[in-house]
Amino acid sequence: MAKKSAIIIFPHLNDCGGDLSKDWYVEYKWRIPGETKLRKERIYKGIYSGDEQSRRKEAAKIIQAKTKWMQKGGHLQGSERKVYADELVYRQEAKMYGKMQEHVVTTRTNLSRFLSLVKQKVNAKSFGTYQSKIRIFNSWLAAQKLSETNIKNIDRNHILNFAVYLSEEEKLSKLTIDKYIQILHAFFEYELDNGRIEKNPVVKIPKMGKTVDFSAVPFRKSERELLKKAIEKTDPQLWLACQIQYYCAIRPGTELRLIKIGWFDFESCKLRVPSERAKNKKTEIVAIPDFLMKEIKAMQLHLYDKDLFVFGVFGRPAKQPVGKNTLRNRFNRFRDALNISPDRKFYSWKHTGAIQLINNGAKPYDLMNHLRHKSFDTTQMYLRKMGGDYESKISEFTTEI
Repeated sequence: MAKKSAIIIFPHLNDCGGDLSKDWYVEYKWRIPGETKLRKERIYKGIYSGDEQSRRKEAAKIIQAKTKWMQKGGHLQGSERKVYADELVYRQEAKMYGKMQEHVVTTRTNLSRFLSLVKQKVNAKSFGTYQSKIRIFNSWLAAQKLSETNIKNIDRNHILNFAVYLSEEEKLSKLTIDKYIQILHAFFEYELDNGRIEKNPVVKIPKMGKTVDFSAVPFRKSERELLKKAIEKTDPQLWLACQIQYYCAIRPGTELRLIKIGWFDFESCKLRVPSERAKNKKTEIVAIPDFLMKEIKAMQLHLYDKDLFVFGVFGRPAKQPVGKNTLRNRFNRFRDALNISPDRKFYSWKHTGAIQLINNGAKPYDLMNHLRHKSFDTTQMYLRKMGGDYESKISEFTTEI
């Protein structure tokens, strides 16, 4: 993978391999976005002579002081060029460089500006996908000496070469490369709409990469029965999470983990997923089967404060939700103890529910609405995993897991 261009190298000691006959020094480097070369400074005072102990002691003091100085942005004071609001920098760099604007407009500037817009429109997880892939593209541009050029200079051949790099050097899957191309197409459309380029270079890019199936493998009926027997009484909170995925197609990330009591309409058997948690940033209403709502009420969730997280710490609703991987890790322990294949994942409950709904008679477009897919193409990925005459079936969930 192409390396991201270094923007900060913190103070460190060059002890010349421990050779006391040479001049030791502390060195640090930094780069101003828009400049191709790192600036650097070396400090010899106090460490270029003396015995080893005294040199190392003095070097440690310098390193500590200069590191704090750089973390506060001291090395930027008096610089003629300022840093723009860069969505491509990593967390530590962002702390130091802040949200200033870079005077020189480069490809990096355009990419960062696009990410700033995306950040306002998608949830944190989706933004992370955009940001990580745009960072890789920017690093590749830097390796090709293109990150400091004008966006107009990026053409279709560059996009093709980047796709080849992802396929042949990074060995990425076809699905992953498609995601890169999709994001880059959106970026250049944004540039086109704003009049900064005359045409989108991301056109007619051939499919590349390995064919890898990342779909969650659905549970067999026997596996569902084993898991229910093991989890239902031992870990009721986890079993509720499994059921909500299975019956309501709630995504296990920010949607499921961060469900609050107030999202439930206990009278109409509906679950409201607010826009700030939904994947597509739109408030969505999900139906809950009657018998699942009975189980939810049996757990007395309707008696808790509406602002509490359903999946709180200590196995009950609380002000603090469970950690990002807590439910998945708890599920994995049950799965492994039952010797069920690790390709059956926590997320498989949602996929299994979708398949079961189709098998019970729902039509494909009903499934699309149930899964809250923006495009039917996404729903078709579920349908390709199944055989049968879906159009001839029509019903809903009527039985328990």
